[in-house]
Amino acid sequence: MRIAYLLSAILPITLLSACVAPAKYNWGNYDGSLYGYYQDPTRLDAHLTEMESIIRSSEQTSRKVAPGIHAEYGYFLMQSGKAGEAVAQFEKEKTDWPESGQLMSIMIRQAEARSTKSSTAKD
Repeated sequence: MRIAYLLSAILPITLLSACVAPAKYNWGNYDGSLYGYYQDPTRLDAHLTEMESIIRSSEQTSRKVAPGIHAEYGYFLMQSGKAGEAVAQFEKEKTDWPESGQLMSIMIRQAEARSTKSSTAKD
């Protein structure tokens, strides 16, 4: 009797756990990486590496990059003087998430303006 009771409790749980939907977007270890960066801002390189890894693995597995990853990665690239690479990331965010189009257009203009300023300063 106990075995039947135990099976009747475990079997539905086991069957329902098989119905869990897979993650819709690739987040990687973004939350852990971001938390680490917030706790210690010197860990920016580790956070950037994690975002690169998320983007790379998403491209390899054809999974969609989570919303905001390209934008945040582009922002950090822009801050480090890599405006051309930043624009590419902003364009990807704009393509993947059309609702971010206005903000990404503004960010693209800012990155291009920084690129223009840095190239004129070098001349």
